[in-house]
Parts: sequence; structure tokens; C-alpha cells
Amino acid sequence: MAAEVSFGVLGPVEAWAGGHRLHLGPPQQRMVLAVLLLNEGAVTSTGELVEAVWAEEPPAGAVKTIRTYVSRLRAVLESAGDTIESVARGYLLRPGPGRYDLARFRSLTAALEAVPAPERASRAREALALFRGEPLAGLEGPWAHLQRTRLAALRAATYETLFAAEIEVGAHAGVIAEIPAVISQFPFRERLHELQIIALHRAGLRADALSAYREVRQLLVEELGVEPTASLQELHRRILRDDSRLLPVPLDTTGPVSLSRPSQLPAAPALFSGREAELRRAEEVVDAAGPGLAVVVFSGMGGVGKTSTALYWAHRLADRYPDGRLYTDLRGYGPGGDPLSPGEVLGAFLQALGVPPADVPAGVEARAATFRSLVADRRMLILLDNAATADQVLDLLPGSGGSLVVVTSRGTLPALLIRTAAPLIALQPPGPDEALALFTARVGTDRVRTEPAAAREIVELCGRLPLALAVVAARAAAAAHLPLGAIADDLRTAHGTLSGFHLPDEAFDPRTVFSWSYHAIGPEPAAAFRRLCLHPGPDLNADAAASMLALPPATTRGLLGELVAAALVTEHAPGRWKIHDLLRAYGQELALQLDPPDRRRATVHRLLDYYLHAGRESDSRLFKRKEPADAEGPLPGVVGVDATPADWFMDEHLGLLSALDLAVREGFDRYAWQLAWVVRDYLNRQGLWHHMQTSQATGLAAAIRNGDPAAEAQARWGAAFAVSNMGSYEEAHEHLRHARALFEEIGDADGMERTSIFIAGVLDLQGRWQEALDQFRALLALHPPGSDPTARARILIGVSWANTQLGRFAEAITDAREVVGMAADLHPFRVADTWDTIGRAQAGLGDIDEATASYHRAVDIYLERKAPVWAAQSLRHLGDALRDAGRGPEAEKTYREALALIDSTPGTQATRLTAEIESILALGPRPGR
Repeated sequence: MAAEVSFGVLGPVEAWAGGHRLHLGPPQQRMVLAVLLLNEGAVTSTGELVEAVWAEEPPAGAVKTIRTYVSRLRAVLESAGDTIESVARGYLLRPGPGRYDLARFRSLTAALEAVPAPERASRAREALALFRGEPLAGLEGPWAHLQRTRLAALRAATYETLFAAEIEVGAHAGVIAEIPAVISQFPFRERLHELQIIALHRAGLRADALSAYREVRQLLVEELGVEPTASLQELHRRILRDDSRLLPVPLDTTGPVSLSRPSQLPAAPALFSGREAELRRAEEVVDAAGPGLAVVVFSGMGGVGKTSTALYWAHRLADRYPDGRLYTDLRGYGPGGDPLSPGEVLGAFLQALGVPPADVPAGVEARAATFRSLVADRRMLILLDNAATADQVLDLLPGSGGSLVVVTSRGTLPALLIRTAAPLIALQPPGPDEALALFTARVGTDRVRTEPAAAREIVELCGRLPLALAVVAARAAAAAHLPLGAIADDLRTAHGTLSGFHLPDEAFDPRTVFSWSYHAIGPEPAAAFRRLCLHPGPDLNADAAASMLALPPATTRGLLGELVAAALVTEHAPGRWKIHDLLRAYGQELALQLDPPDRRRATVHRLLDYYLHAGRESDSRLFKRKEPADAEGPLPGVVGVDATPADWFMDEHLGLLSALDLAVREGFDRYAWQLAWVVRDYLNRQGLWHHMQTSQATGLAAAIRNGDPAAEAQARWGAAFAVSNMGSYEEAHEHLRHARALFEEIGDADGMERTSIFIAGVLDLQGRWQEALDQFRALLALHPPGSDPTARARILIGVSWANTQLGRFAEAITDAREVVGMAADLHPFRVADTWDTIGRAQAGLGDIDEATASYHRAVDIYLERKAPVWAAQSLRHLGDALRDAGRGPEAEKTYREALALIDSTPGTQATRLTAEIESILALGPRPGR
């Protein structure tokens, strides 16, 4: 049964199904979906969509492009159980009840003024929580700006309702803490200023209330040239007169005197956005706890925003805990001296609760027992920031009652999680849009709108780390005359170092912040961290790490676990570890300072050796390619591959490409050309042709520097492979002529023959099929039936394909079936290629059903070998055959199956194939069929 699709516009335009975000395509395509959603169940005409996407300057073919966007969106939604309806006057999208965030927002805010204040506040806050950032984030143009303005006005009005309700129930402190950040978003909403002034006055902060009035009046006069509204001016006069009617109703003091109600939370962060998924998870914990104790732990690397997130959330929930809010910085990591002991914290908490200093017990156990007794029947919010160990926290937990304890730590605090069953909410650097929103909030929307590409580059160069973003934004704000492009240039120049993020204030300098984690671990994990930072990224497995460290994998996993616990490394997927770019730069600085050059070079050498031997073994097994007879064994300490070949390449090809670049930088040219050689066929079969072109060019340059004719011949072969994929056929011929001459020079007959076969293959790609066929047949004569099956098969594949292109379908099928008969001696990709050829020849003879079966055999083999691009290519060929045969509905279904296989697949071939298939679908059935 298909999952229901949910839609969101209160943030980036998104759709989810089964807990997964759907891929909605480029911004203009998402704009189409946004228009359909914001029409809220009304029919949307094509003209409306054209105007929204291109305003007054639609391109030629705009209507056709809109239809293509709708077709793509429909395919995505239908795969998840929803659809876009085509109706007489346009298109219609009907999200199901409760599955559209704007509809949910309207439902929550409908008739709010008619309900009691507590419910009003609760519903308003629930509605505001639906916002995931700036509405329609990432969409540009007049239509998007107009809609953003409209949705922002709804948001601001709901904040006004929320704060008015919270003031009505006496939650002045929470309003005072939260409202400044909202005012910074909506500075000219005078009602917000009015509510801030009322809250300050009712909290007894009369001077602050009058100061707030002066600030808003100055803002309005200087920016707009107007005085405040009559109601705001009247409020000011009533405060000056000390009007008692502005004060809240006094509390009943006739009952027994209670303990004090501390309110120790520091101010909420002035700028905060995002983290909605993490905060929803935290609120689920609170809801699940019911009337009992709730404990939530936020963890993550230094600078990721743990304290900001915890403070923001604590202020958001503060009014649920009317008996007080306690806060302490446990100083687990930082410059503030030794970590606080539980006894010190308990002493401060007891005094905050009203216990006279003379009555505070002496021992930790007595203090903890007294603390538990005092808070047993109270609802308190306790924020324990910056914990190093669980021991700092356990004695600070209430024993019963409905309190909430929020803990932040760079570590994972396993003992605390075990004792309390608390969830660990790990904060990672935010996604691109959320990080951009953080940066925009600090430097201003105008600067980001003027230079959007530079802003996004800055965000990525900061590794999307909130601390780094704040540092760079502070620099940008201090140098408002500098374009963001200049700041991006500086960061790009310093990339791989921390020099672009230095601040005189060490508390906000990333190098200092990272050092607190590093100095908290022992010498063995510290040494491991320095060496692992020499890995170029993007991530690594335990075998690569063990090879770098020259340790057994089990020992290495233990060290990685310690580094994860210290938030220096992240296990972002089972068995795969990642080091943030800025932490990697910090670790490399430490390695340069503390480790001798020969140790660093030996670490890199073992890493390259691991990728070479693991890649060579996986390549040999996946493509049935013989390893060189003179191949050397791995270096001491290098671990063998422990994965299936296809899985290994899928997980490691990006790391292998990074290792190739590292080999060049560090002067390991012999490794560089060999790494390019072992990754070549995988990149080709995945359609990652740009990666292939770059890697083969790098490998060729290294082979030439290496001065080895055999290496250069192999590398030129790979370079020819790469450029022929990109359509540069004459350049491919040039490389192959050089390669054949080099193979001849070193007496490699097999290399010469393989190169001759390749030359014929390039002729085939050029459409010179008869020339290709003549060369293939000349080579085939050297390998009669009964000779080496591998050599004969690779030539027969070329003969069969050339005959197919020349319309000699029966001959093509005969030769191809001989190849299939030798399948046991061939790697599966060659067999799949041959079934694709048979399918094309059968279609040429009009045997569509037979062709369908052959194409599907090719598809099955490709998918078994995790090559979705080639499987989609075969489905495209089948779709063409069905379309030519007049079987339009079957053809369309086949094309869409192909598109589904390569949806979100990277690489040149996937992009090209997607465009070709979508163009065919846009044309419709063949005329006359």
C-alpha cells in the first residue's frame, strides 16, 4: 500500500512519504508545486504557472516546459500514492486532511480569539512550530516574494496572538525572553512592541518598558517618518501614570509560603532557526513522559549549536514548568576551569530554591537527597549545559514529579542514557537551506539576495557549522562594504585550514573550541585523531582507518568509538565514520605540529595502499579482470577488503577519488595512475563520466611523470575511455595511437590487441559502422572458435553491435548468442551488454516480445550489479522499440520505469538520459500510431 504524501510550504517546498523526503527537482519545478499548493484546492491554469515561474518574461516554449515540470512532479507523487489531476482549465492538487502544513496552520489558528487563553497559547505555539524556516525558501521571483510576504504576515499575527495569550495567563518572563527575536524578524509590527512593553511592565521592569517604547518610537520616526499608533502612545502614557490596571491580578498569598521559584535560564538566542525535526523529537519525549520525569540529551561536536538549541527550546517550554527554571554550565568543555562537581551545583541549586546557605547540607549525598525532596512535587525545568560525564549529571536529577531535565554534551553520556532511558538527540551541522537561513539572519536578506551564489558558497566553506557561520557573518557585518564574493574568495583560498575563522575572542574561535574536545581524550585516541585527519574525506570505513593506524580493525573500532564519544568523529552510517571539514583542518594542524614527517607520510602511504589493493581486488572480482602478474602485496599493517565488490565501490569510490588527488599532492605518482586505473570501469558503469574524465586525466599525468611506458599506455587507454564517453572521439583516437605504440614498444601483444578493439569501438561511436565492422572482423580472424573465449567474446560483441547498426539483424543475433554461450568466462556487464544488443536486433526484425524479454535480461543483470544507469539505458532502448511498434502505453510505462531507476542518480550519463527520456515523453506517441 502506497504511503500518504505530506506537503510543506512553511519553509522549503517539500513533500514526504513514508518518513522520507521526496525529490522534487530544481527550483522552477518546485515553484510549480508551490503554486498548486498555495491555490489550496482550486484549479491552477497553465497561465498562472507560467506567470509565477517567469513573471513577465516567459521563454519560448514556456507552456511545454510547464507540462514537463507537471509530468515530472506527477511521476514522483504517483510513486508515493498521490497525483496532480489534469482538469479542463489546468491542474489540481488535493492534499489529504492533515497532510499540508499551511492547511494545518489555518486549522489551528481559526477562531483563536474565541477560546480561553491557555488553549489559545497552546494552539498558536503548535501552529508556529509548523514553520521550518523562511516560507518557500530557495524560490526566487516576484510571485515567491509576494507569497512569502503573505505567509510572514500570518506568522507575525500568530506570534501576536501567542504573546497576548501568554501575558493573559501571567507568563511574562517567557514573553520577555522570546519576543526580542520575533521583533527582529518583524521590526515594524507595532503590536509586537506593545506586547513586549506590557510584559516588561507587568514583570516589574517599568524602566525597561519605557526604554522599549523609546526604541520603537525612534525606529518608526527614523525609518518611516511616523509616530507610533495611538494605542502604543496611550500605553506609554498609562505606564508614566503608573496605571494600576496595567498590572496583573495579584497572587493569592493567604496560603502557606512556598519555596522560591528561580528563573535562571540565560536569554534565548537572539537569532535561531531550524532544528524543527530535533525539537519535535524532544517534545515527543516530554509528551511520552506524561506526569513523570522527562530527560532529554542534546549532543554534538563543538560549535554545532547545542546550547543555542537547548536554550531556545527551554524558553519555548518554560511556561509548562511554573515552579521554576534552574540552569548551570557544568564546564565540561571550555576555558572556565575544572568541570563543576555535583556537590557545587547542588549547593547553588538549593540556595536558588530558597534554602539558606547555613542550612545547605555538607555532603553530596545529603545535598542530592534534599534537592530531590524539594522538587519532588514540583514541575521544574532544569538545564544542565556542557556536561563532560554522566557522573556530573546523575545526582542532579529529580527522583519523581513532572520536571524536565535538558542536558547538553559533546559526549554521548552512555551511563546517563542507560540509567534514565533518555534519548540521545545528536545535532549535526544543518542542511544547506537551514544553514543559509542562519547566515542570512546575521548578514541581512538584501546582501544574500544580491549575491546568492557567494552566500551559498560561504555556507559550504564553513562546513555549515553554526559557530563558523557566526564567525564569518560577524566579519561580513563588520565589513559591510565588502561583497560576499570577496569573503568567499578569502575562505576558498584558506580552504583546508582554520585561518579564515580566527577571532581574538577565544570562546568563539573554532580552533579553541575544538581544542576542548581534543584535550579531554587520552593520548592514544588523540594520536589516532591526528592521523585519521590525514584522510582526505568524505568518509572512511574501519578497514581504511585500521590501515592508516596500522592496527587491527577491532582495536581501531574501539578508538573510533572514543572519538565519537568526544564528538570529534561521527558515525554517520553503520560502519562509516566522518570527520567534519573544519575538525579535519584542526587535526591536520595538530599532526603538523606533533607528528614527525616520516610518520605522517607512512600513514598516507598505508591509506593509498589500502585503496589500491582493496580497489584492485574489487575491480578484479566485479569485472573479472586479471590482476597484473607483477602486482606487489599490501604494505605491513594494511587491511584487506571485507565487502562485496559492488558494495565496496559504491561506498568507497568518492574516498578513492579523494585518495587519488592526495597521492598527487603527496608525490605518490605510482599510486595515482594505478588508483585511476582501478576505479575506471566502476565510474564508467555508473555513468559518472565527469569523475571518470578528471580521474583518468590525473592518472595519465602521474603516469607520464612516473616515466614508465607500461603505466603510460594503461593510463592513455583510460583517458581514451573517458573522453570517448564525452564525445571527444578524435582525442580518443590520439590517446589510443599513443597507447598502441607504447604497448608495441614494451612487447605487450594483448595490450596492442585490446587497443585495436577499442579503436574499432570508437569508430562505432562515431557512426563509422562499416569501418568498425571491418576492423572487428580482421581481429576476429585471429581468434577462431575454440580459442581463448574471453578474447573472442570481446571482439564478437563489437561485431554483433556493428551489424545491428548496419541493419544486419540476423547476423547480429547469431554472433551475440555465441557470446552469451561463453557467459561463464565473461564478466556480467559484457553479458548484459550482449543481451541489450540482442534485444535491439530482435526489435529490428519485428520480434517485439522477444526483444522485450532480452532487454529485461540485460536490465536484471545490470541491477544485480548495482548499475542503475545502464539498466535505465536498456529500458530506454526497449521503450523506443515499443514506441516504434505503436505500443504507446507500454512504451510510456517503460520510459517512466527508466526515469524511476535514475531519479536522484548523480553523473553525466544519468542527467543526459533523463533529459532524453523526458523529451520523448513530452512529444507523446509517434504520429499516425
